[in-house]
Amino acid sequence: MTAPHTPAAEFSSALIVTSSEGHAKIDREFLKNARIMDTTHVASGTEALAELRREGADLVICDMRLDDMDGQTFVAALRADPALSGTPVILTSVRGTRDEVTAAFKLGVVGYCLRPYSQATFQRHLTLAAHMARFAALEKAALARAAKQEAGGDTAGAVRNYAAIATAPDAAPRLFEEGLAALAARNVDGAILAFHKALAINDLYVEAHMGLARAWLSKGSTFKFRHFMKQAASACARARRFTEMRDQFAELVSLDEAGFNPFLALGNEHVRERHYTAAVALYRIALELTPNNADAYVGLSKAYHFLRRPDLARNAVGKGLALNERHHEARDIYRLMYGAVPAEAPAMTPDAATVPAGPDEEVESLVDVPDYPWLLRGVLYLAGLATEALTKPRRQAQAA
Repeated sequence: MTAPHTPAAEFSSALIVTSSEGHAKIDREFLKNARIMDTTHVASGTEALAELRREGADLVICDMRLDDMDGQTFVAALRADPALSGTPVILTSVRGTRDEVTAAFKLGVVGYCLRPYSQATFQRHLTLAAHMARFAALEKAALARAAKQEAGGDTAGAVRNYAAIATAPDAAPRLFEEGLAALAARNVDGAILAFHKALAINDLYVEAHMGLARAWLSKGSTFKFRHFMKQAASACARARRFTEMRDQFAELVSLDEAGFNPFLALGNEHVRERHYTAAVALYRIALELTPNNADAYVGLSKAYHFLRRPDLARNAVGKGLALNERHHEARDIYRLMYGAVPAEAPAMTPDAATVPAGPDEEVESLVDVPDYPWLLRGVLYLAGLATEALTKPRRQAQAA
């Protein structure tokens, strides 16, 4: 028997909309692997709308470029038809720009996949679509029962059905699904409310934080997008779910023009708050997400310095300089540690500067604090002087 809430449990048919026979073949195979066997392929948006009105489909997978229109135009036409507006759509593209992805989210697509994609990525978007379809079915059934009871004079029964979704044992997941369904219907404010309700029940619900980030991205607020990405990163680190959530974070990080890494931002905050062990854990996660980020290595070097691990601090700053030899703060730290500017000290290759992994650390609650890099450099310098004053007599005694 099919497990509940899987894509195959929610979708019995899918329509593939693409002018490429190769893309259609790949998508059909991926759908087959997900146990969705009833698939139809058309090449244009006009054919797709006609097919949906004639035969219907539980799910649509649509290329961004079609014979007669682009994917966004097709989705907009789909959403304008009351009979088809709730159909989940996954948009695909061989070259998606940030503006295209943002516009697609505003239209309420389930996901935006860049070709070529893996079966795992495809499956993740199918699962998200299944969540949305499940909630829509539950809500529709509950409303139908409530309307029937209300018409029959059973007001109390109607109230119970209206409240059934929000008061069920799995209320947080259901509210999350409600938020996804609202996003698909372009009801962004409704989605934001639903995600907040889910978080009121479970504040470690990483997906709900990411839903809020996605919702605010749809509203065009970079500030709010980054804020909720940080909240998602905090919950993810505390729940130790990064391996599971890595692809979703990578997808959302790619939408930020500056490549904002929420784990790096949290690590910087923890350094400012003197939570150095937690900062190390966050910087390591940041580097898994963006391995060539010099800022993350520089932050890691500061955290290790304050933890009195000069060997690891030197390795980290060396790696940062190997990635960006002009990094101002990295050069200052290097000068403090070696007593010379990088060009005057022995060269350090990236391989030699690799920072070893350590055990996962618990990540504490976060407080937004303004960034004062000049103050950090001053504190780092003073801490270095204090460390030197404490260790110099010991070295002299050992030498004697």
